[in-house]
Amino acid sequence: MKRPSSVAVSGVTELAAGAASGWVYTLVRTQPELAKRLGIKAPARIRQWHLDLAMLGTATIAADLAVPDAPKLVRRSLAVGAWTNAMAFLPLAFKPDLDEHPAFGAAAAASFTATTIGFVGMARTAHRRRRAG
Repeated sequence: MKRPSSVAVSGVTELAAGAASGWVYTLVRTQPELAKRLGIKAPARIRQWHLDLAMLGTATIAADLAVPDAPKLVRRSLAVGAWTNAMAFLPLAFKPDLDEHPAFGAAAAASFTATTIGFVGMARTAHRRRRAG
């Protein structure tokens, strides 16, 4: 049995979190008053959080399978960026104006940078390996 990479484990875990977050999204859709009492002010952000966890988890798994043993910086950036991109939507569900705060903007920029380094790095590595034969 082949041991999964840390990136694959991160992606599968993120995908599982996306599946589990579907319960929160269902609560928001079916019991809006309860969601409001729980402090959720922007239910659409719950949907974004749920979908991003599922999509980025899946994309992380796919990238890792397509480009195994990518450079360490690329792998780490992808794992960190995928999680932080998706998770950034959750606090916005409770505090919608948080995205106007400079610290949140800086964190989002860092997350986007990490995700970009990860996915672009995976593509670059794949292209280089393909050309190398």
